[in-house]
Amino acid sequence: MGKALELHCTIQAGARFVTVAQMGNISLRSGEKLFSVKTKMAFTDEPFNQLFLMKEYHNGFPLPKV
Repeated sequence: MGKALELHCTIQAGARFVTVAQMGNISLRSGEKLFSVKTKMAFTDEPFNQLFLMKEYHNGFPLPKV
């Protein structure tokens, strides 16, 4: 397992970067402009949440709703 001192940025900064990159990918694939609710980690347009944030599990193991 890696060490915190070996990281190039904080976990929080990395999470923000990855979130923005993923939103760019979703926007490109969908052809739509996206808006998100930062505190909920969800898009303001409900169909985008269903299409891109949750995937169906294949082995009968559903992800619990939180």
